[in-house]
Amino acid sequence: MAQNFLSSINLTKNELQNARIQNLATPPASPVSGQIYFDTSDNTFKYWNGAAWISVKDGDITSVVAGDGLTGGGESGAVTLTANTDGITLEVADDKIKVKPEGIGTTELKNTGVTPGVYGSATAIPNVTVDIDGRITAVSTSAISSTLKVSDGAVEDNVRIGTDTLTFSGTNNEVTTDVTDNTVTIGLPNDVTIAQNLTVGGNLLVSGTQTTVNTETILLADNIITLNSNATGAATQDAGIEIERGDDLNMSLFWDETAHDWYATDINGAPKKIINEATLAANSYAATIFDTAVVNHGLATTDVMIQLYDTVTKETVFADVARTSGGTATITFASTPVNAIRVLVTKIG
Repeated sequence: MAQNFLSSINLTKNELQNARIQNLATPPASPVSGQIYFDTSDNTFKYWNGAAWISVKDGDITSVVAGDGLTGGGESGAVTLTANTDGITLEVADDKIKVKPEGIGTTELKNTGVTPGVYGSATAIPNVTVDIDGRITAVSTSAISSTLKVSDGAVEDNVRIGTDTLTFSGTNNEVTTDVTDNTVTIGLPNDVTIAQNLTVGGNLLVSGTQTTVNTETILLADNIITLNSNATGAATQDAGIEIERGDDLNMSLFWDETAHDWYATDINGAPKKIINEATLAANSYAATIFDTAVVNHGLATTDVMIQLYDTVTKETVFADVARTSGGTATITFASTPVNAIRVLVTKIG
């Protein structure tokens, strides 16, 4: 849903990145000078010059001149260039310029000095030299190596084909290998032990019932931790976080599903309610305005969060907001709203 801005937006010379111009099949109503949109009916950008919508299109070729061996050309629109062949030595066929047999004589093909024959065998491969014109100028053969070189990226070894055996070996509790029907399968054992660091490039899915992390520090990039993620139906279970304190009582922060309140344990282990509806009500205020107005919220602080929305469309709107005192705020509109505006004020801290 689009957001309504009732005052201008100043990006203070910052970039507007990854933006998309409004796509419409018909022009928007009541345009103003400089307004733009993308017309999906003819795939062009258009802008309003104050009197009409102007299309922004690619330019046209101003002139095409036929060079040597060509005829035709033009200065606008579609133009045609035709190859000027004699029909005897050269011809145009199947959209290609071809050399006819009459155009090839004894002087057109130069003897490259290559001896006619068959090169290469089961034990030798041919070596072919081709010049810049695509002609084969030399042919020889090289014996096929009977040694296969293998490497782990640091150490190299040679395997003599027909003599040595190339063995794929796994590592205990880390990698398994299996050879069946000329196929080498490399996999993981049922119980894997990683002695050093492990980096997972994708998602890590643990299907067991318990995950134990023996580490002193846990760093999470996610800003939301979900507890009771397998819960379904009506809510019945409490959820929270407990801190292990050794010989002293553990401390907890949890949601009581029966009381519908947040609780935290005190130093004696007793649960204490953190917040309830009455506390929330005492720290919030709401009012309806129709134009620029001063809102007397009476929350005795300028540390308040103020939100505005259209009472008819229910969409969030934006205006200039000034916290003029600890109990008041001034809402200023650049233009009078069409509908009544609801003002929501919430005390922070």
